[in-house]
Amino acid sequence: MTKASCIRVGHLVHNLVNEFEDVTVKLFAYCGSEEPPRSDERVQYHLVAGFDADKRKYYSWSGKLRADVGIVRRLIAQRRSIDVIHCHTIEGLGIALAFKACTFSSAPICMDVHGPVVPELVHYGLIPDWRPVLAIVTALERAMLSFVRHAFVSNDGLRQLMLERAPKCPVSVVYDYVDPAAFDTTRVDQSRISVLRRQYKPGSECLLTYVGMFKDYQGVDFLIRAFAVLSGRHPSLRLLLIGDGPCRADYQALIDANGLADRVHLPGLVPHRDVVNWLEISDIVVSPRIDNEITRAGFVSQMPEYMAAGKLIVATAVSGCSFLLRDGAGILVAPNDEQALVDGIEGALALGSEARRAMVDRAMRNVMQFTWQQGIVEVYRVYCELMGSDRT
Repeated sequence: MTKASCIRVGHLVHNLVNEFEDVTVKLFAYCGSEEPPRSDERVQYHLVAGFDADKRKYYSWSGKLRADVGIVRRLIAQRRSIDVIHCHTIEGLGIALAFKACTFSSAPICMDVHGPVVPELVHYGLIPDWRPVLAIVTALERAMLSFVRHAFVSNDGLRQLMLERAPKCPVSVVYDYVDPAAFDTTRVDQSRISVLRRQYKPGSECLLTYVGMFKDYQGVDFLIRAFAVLSGRHPSLRLLLIGDGPCRADYQALIDANGLADRVHLPGLVPHRDVVNWLEISDIVVSPRIDNEITRAGFVSQMPEYMAAGKLIVATAVSGCSFLLRDGAGILVAPNDEQALVDGIEGALALGSEARRAMVDRAMRNVMQFTWQQGIVEVYRVYCELMGSDRT
C-alpha cells in the first residue's frame, strides 16, 4: 500500500535481497489494493485478505483480528523454514507471539517500532484516554516487548522511548533511508510528465506540493491556511496535496471555506513509483508536520525523497527534519504556526536561482549519506547476531 510503513517494509525487503545473497524473505501481510509482484526464490509473498478500502472497517478491531488470524495460519504453514522473525508494529509483535505460542518455534523475534503505541491507540480512538486503561495497555506493551530480542526504530526519539519501555532490549536506529536512484531525474517518465504539466501547470503556475497521508499530525490544515494567505499575494501559486486519509473531508471543507477550490488540487493516493514524476513538476515541496507526542517519536519519511529529487524544501523543524536539512539544506520553520509557513514559503519564492541551486545541492549531499544501501547493513548484522552467525 502507498503508506509510509508499507514503503519502509518494501525498502527493507528490496535492499536485503539485493545486498545479501544468503537472505530469503517471506513476507506475511494483508493483501492491499495494489497487485504485488510475483513471488520468486528470494522474496515469497504470503498475503491474506483483510485490507478494506473503507478505513472504518480496516481500522476496526474485528477487521484487524480476522486478518491477523489469517497471517498466523500462514506463518504456521511455513514454520519449518523461518529462522528470524522481523515483525512490524505492536500488532506484528502480537502475531509473532501467537505464532510462537502455537508452534513452540525457537526463531528469535526482532521488531520494527513505527511509533509510540499508547498515544497512537488513543489518537485513533482504539482505546479511551482513561488512566486505568492506559496503565493496563502500557503494562501489556512492556510484557510483549520483553520477548523482543532486538528492536529497530526510525529515529532517536523512538530509541529513547524503547529504552524506557524495554530497557533490556538492544535498539538500533534504522532511519527511513532513500534509494537515490529511484528519484534521479533520469527515472522520470517524460510522457507522464507531459500529462501532469498539461493538467496542473498549463500556464506559468508555481506548484507548491505536499506528499503524504492526510492525518491531523501532518499539519496539512496549517499548510492550507498558510496558502490562503499566500494565494492573495502570489496569483500564480497553486497547491498540490498528494495523498489521502481520515482528514481528507476536513481539508476539503477548509479549502472550500477559503474559496481555494480552483487553486488547490487533491489527486488522491498515487503509486509510490509515480511520486518521482509528481515531484518533477513541483517547484517547492513542503513538510508542515506539527509538534506533538506522536511526531516527536516519528520521522518524515518523504523528506529524503524530496531531497533526492532535487527539490527546494520548506519544512517544520520536527521529526528529523532539522537533521536532514542541516547546514542550510532547506528552509526550516517553527511547527504549529501557519504564519511561520507563510514566511518560509515566501522566503523560498524569493530565492534567486544561485541561492536556490546551492540549497538543493546541500540537500543532495546530505541525502547521499542517507541511503538504504548503507542503512541495511545494520539490519543484516542483527539477523546474523540473532542466528549466532559470524557472517558480519
